[in-house]
Amino acid sequence: MNKANIFMGASWTGLVGLLLVGTAQSADAWGMLGMPGTTLLMIGSFAMLATRKTDEYTLGLWNAGASVAFGTMLITFLGLAFVEGFIDGLTGSDSGRTILADTVLVLQIAAFYIGLFVKRLLGDM
Repeated sequence: MNKANIFMGASWTGLVGLLLVGTAQSADAWGMLGMPGTTLLMIGSFAMLATRKTDEYTLGLWNAGASVAFGTMLITFLGLAFVEGFIDGLTGSDSGRTILADTVLVLQIAAFYIGLFVKRLLGDM
């Protein structure tokens, strides 16, 4: 098995882990789904990190995912707090912080996998 195949398999492993983590957060089943999902996500991410420079294609996939994740980080870090404050101002309520920090993290990781798989499906370099 060459390193490019490891990268591709790790991307699917990480995606399954991300879906399990998202399901665990929405269903409040962290012990049953969240921990295995986090483990799969970490294994997939570290495997992709280790094999990202295998060839130009895997490096392009990694860069596409990282670029989308970085853009999402910038938008969500400032944008979600602004939107939450704006809505609180319109409604006249001070609900406090209702957007969890885990939400931003999951959005950033999801953006990485969206960028990676869109680049993979489109196939453009």
